[in-house]
Amino acid sequence: MGDAALASLICNHLLDRYSIYLQSINYPTVERGTERLRIAATPYHTSEMIDQLVDALKQVWQDVGLTLKDIEQQQQQQPVAMRHHA
Repeated sequence: MGDAALASLICNHLLDRYSIYLQSINYPTVERGTERLRIAATPYHTSEMIDQLVDALKQVWQDVGLTLKDIEQQQQQQPVAMRHHA
């Protein structure tokens, strides 16, 4: 995300509209400008639930004025270690 307010807004929209809970990860856990969303899938999440999450994220992305291209560009500006987590 790279923006704490935007990450929180997206989390709130997902919870309010779709009853999907995601956490925004902000400073001091991550550096300012590298804020992101935490998605914690478990074995109890079905493929259908994951598809619903993807659809909800796409809709919320559009609702807040983002495009997938915006996010891809932002990720390319971050160091590789920040984009890929073990």
